[in-house]
Amino acid sequence: MTEAPNVSPRTKVWVISLSSAQTRREAFAETAKEAGMAWDFYDACNGIGPELAYDNQQVKIVNNRPLQKGELGCYSSHYQLWTWLENNTDYDQMVVIEDDVVMDWIFLSEFCKINLKSKGIDYLRLFAKMPSPWKFVISPFFDKYRHLIQFTGYPLGTQAYVVTREGARKFRENGQNITAAVDVYMDRTWEHGVMNLAIFPFPAYERYQPSSIGESRFNADARSAADALRSLLPKIKRRLSSAWLTHGFESAQVRQLRRRLNEKSK
Repeated sequence: MTEAPNVSPRTKVWVISLSSAQTRREAFAETAKEAGMAWDFYDACNGIGPELAYDNQQVKIVNNRPLQKGELGCYSSHYQLWTWLENNTDYDQMVVIEDDVVMDWIFLSEFCKINLKSKGIDYLRLFAKMPSPWKFVISPFFDKYRHLIQFTGYPLGTQAYVVTREGARKFRENGQNITAAVDVYMDRTWEHGVMNLAIFPFPAYERYQPSSIGESRFNADARSAADALRSLLPKIKRRLSSAWLTHGFESAQVRQLRRRLNEKSK
């Protein structure tokens, strides 16, 4: 734990890291020496937590492969943090960072002074791994050179984000049954009702190093014709939901958020 005082007593900063990953922890701590705000390591899970349900065969049918142990551990780690925030009334929101991230701490120390819930934002990405489809929500946002966008596809990654207690509650309530990797689940707004918002340009980037989850997760398993047929309807539903976010009418959630932010900027 760092000794610097919290910039905001209502914002908690957690850094997810395996307790055995000493080299990664040291590398992260080195980049955070000038953070100017308190943060703590959160010991990542090695596998699925007891509070979660997971059907290996069903997930294999739907996703063409089962989830790896590291993916289940990653999901469990984020799920436990959502539960922690939901039950902790000392904090309004938390920043979740993974230990392979380099953060713009000057940005974060200022940004953490903002109560996102008061602005109508329950979840905000600080990083994304993929150039996913997106839409402008409002510009500028936070400062003259940043913008608030809504991802409508799969940007993937859980390297850095901010979530409010309400956002954590929605993620937890709808995510107890694991059907996909945690970043894929979080990107599916239609499953939990949390808008997939991000600030751009991102105030964080991911260091180049081997994944602690492993690369074998990208290898699809062979499926029978019957399993492929059973996965067809869920796949079509997901693609239609994602396509509607990208190409359909703007949601009432986004319109309401834009009005709220414009009113506060006056």
